Amino acid sequence: MNRKRVLKLLMLLSLALAFLLKPAVMSGAAMPGQSQLPSITSADKKKSSRKQRALSVLREYLPAYADILEAEMVRFEKVFYNGGSALPITPDYDPRSPFSNPIMRLQLMQTIDKWLGTRYRYGGRSVRGIDCSGFTSKVYTEALGKTFRGSSRMQARQFTPIFAVDSMQFGDVIFFTGTNRNSRRIGHVGIYLGGGVFAHASTSRGVTFNHITDGYYERRFRFGGRFISEHAADAGKAGVFASP
Repeated sequence: MNRKRVLKLLMLLSLALAFLLKPAVMSGAAMPGQSQLPSITSADKKKSSRKQRALSVLREYLPAYADILEAEMVRFEKVFYNGGSALPITPDYDPRSPFSNPIMRLQLMQTIDKWLGTRYRYGGRSVRGIDCSGFTSKVYTEALGKTFRGSSRMQARQFTPIFAVDSMQFGDVIFFTGTNRNSRRIGHVGIYLGGGVFAHASTSRGVTFNHITDGYYERRFRFGGRFISEHAADAGKAGVFASP
């Protein structure tokens, strides 16, 4: 076989190989020896959209908290020494709360962030879907290192009520009635952050942030409860649930 025929044959083989590989390249399939990049699903896009919507609410009312969640990396030392500015609390904050420690406040916010944007699912307890009591249960259990379970009604029974929103503080549990306007029974629960803002699993928006004045939340508000490191001497002042 002469040289010209060999070159022609090699050229034809190259063209045939390129033709066979083209569909795989066009479709985004991985070439041999290459790793396939994870595709962004429709569910991922929806979760990201819900998360951005939630962060816009937080930024409106508690911009310092939004900065924390949107930061690529937060050093614990920075929060510990600058907790007053990074994750501010009021001067009259109840020191018995575990969240008087700025590191605990950071841990609570970062735990909430893990679930932010997760869609609502009644009875759900996973990243595929979660309901209001499942959300509070997961977040407080991880942030406090102490098991906190039950429906919103069962969770409410573990606290001495704090009836005024103005008396609530960061880390408190916030309870609402259900959608039945004629009933005063607890039907919804969230995590209070201050300034009227709370995190919760909304039936329409999944895990998100809302202000107490949004929609019907203000008229559905029942009371709050507080995790404390020791049982309250004055049971009328704070919740009696003891945290680590």
